[in-house]
Amino acid sequence: MAQALKSEVLVIGSGFGGSVAARRLVEAGFQVTMLERGPWRDTLPTRSIGMANTLPLPQGWKLLTHGFRSIHLPFFGQRPFTINKTGFFEAFFGKGIWLFCTSNVGGGSHAYAGLHSRPAKQNYWDGHHPNISHAQMDPYYDEVMATFGSRPVTRSDQIPNYVTFYPKDHPLDSEGQTDPCVGLLMPKQPGHPQKIVDSNGVERWECMMDNNSFLGSPSGAKTTLDFAYIWPAMKKGLEVQELCEVKAINKLDAIGYNGMRYEVIYRNHKTGRDVMHAAKHVIVAAGGINTVRLLMHSRDVTKGLDGMPRLGEGIGGNGDFFGFWRENSEEDLSRGLPVGGGFKARGSKYDDAYLVRAGFQGVDAYPLPRRIKNWLRHQSVIIGLGKDKANGKSEMKKGKYSIFYDREQNPGYAELDQWMREVEAATGTNIYAFRTPISVHPIGGACLGASEQTGVIDANGQVYGHSGLYVADAAALPV
Repeated sequence: MAQALKSEVLVIGSGFGGSVAARRLVEAGFQVTMLERGPWRDTLPTRSIGMANTLPLPQGWKLLTHGFRSIHLPFFGQRPFTINKTGFFEAFFGKGIWLFCTSNVGGGSHAYAGLHSRPAKQNYWDGHHPNISHAQMDPYYDEVMATFGSRPVTRSDQIPNYVTFYPKDHPLDSEGQTDPCVGLLMPKQPGHPQKIVDSNGVERWECMMDNNSFLGSPSGAKTTLDFAYIWPAMKKGLEVQELCEVKAINKLDAIGYNGMRYEVIYRNHKTGRDVMHAAKHVIVAAGGINTVRLLMHSRDVTKGLDGMPRLGEGIGGNGDFFGFWRENSEEDLSRGLPVGGGFKARGSKYDDAYLVRAGFQGVDAYPLPRRIKNWLRHQSVIIGLGKDKANGKSEMKKGKYSIFYDREQNPGYAELDQWMREVEAATGTNIYAFRTPISVHPIGGACLGASEQTGVIDANGQVYGHSGLYVADAAALPV
């Protein structure tokens, strides 16, 4: 094992939680190191800042070689089935739910739809801890959306296939649906995208409406964390170590280690060696499900942490629903934004869920016969977000991490089923979906709570009983 390194702050993960935390801390004068198990991805923005050793997005034939990193299956024992350590997606097949996350510098920002919205529930942050409130949190939403350049879409943007702007005689209706802000660089002159250079020296193309979806944004039209947060922080001193996968976190006696309170052990996939890295503060932001898994492994297997009696509780999929929508549309649905606005069947009385449609963007490069690609242009994926009680759980037994979730205990899925049936009836089309919930928004497991009897972290994100250890991603979300 290589000689131990030291940092004042060590951030594990470069997704939304890790990137925002790292940039804010660097700007406040802290010495910060970020560990990310995935690679830098090859896009116009990363090339423009001179980033070396980038690896491809899973587009075209690269979808076969770089599409998946690893798959966690119930019958594969302790270790996941690893396909490619530089792959893009990771899949967890739990009992009752399937979860997907990504592995890149910039985390899930490469695979998400670029949508930004405040919680629909106006008092979302109230009542979980006496020192945190919705009013306190609200300004941070403004700050993040400003950094992403996120704004509502208007008719003047002339976006193809945007459901919100369908005519009143269309069977789909957007009335009562909140249109989120969109973190994509819209053309100043609609229909005529131009290459621009932003204030950080990053080159980007304005949105061409064709390839900025779940397999990444090669042009940089979709604002991603690697150039929006991480690169500006690097210019101010942030050190990023990519392809470094954390294996365990151990609590230290700070007095005997010159103020260092934790030792993080990770595998450097570039050298094939394990490294020990000591830090005074550790921020765990490895992704909604991997943060929980890492904390559990460190407590129950390597025994470097203790306590956390509520760890693994409150797991949810954020009410996610995915289905294949055989629309047979006359329009080329691969053109437009990653998702085309919120909608429901015209006249529907349901209002507690949210539906969007995603076309098959980048279909020209799919490794499929031309006939199938042409057919896919006129079909889509329908995506729903409904009510989720976040009443699932996860556990670590004999070194094996398992997730448990009961769809029937979450009535929001029954309502989503009804929404889908209404859409099918209104449009004369068919929607096909698994009964098992599929989610790309896993939440909970290391939740905010007023004490260690009700949660894992306090109002500052610090783990109860572990000074200097924090959780800063979706694992912290209590509902």
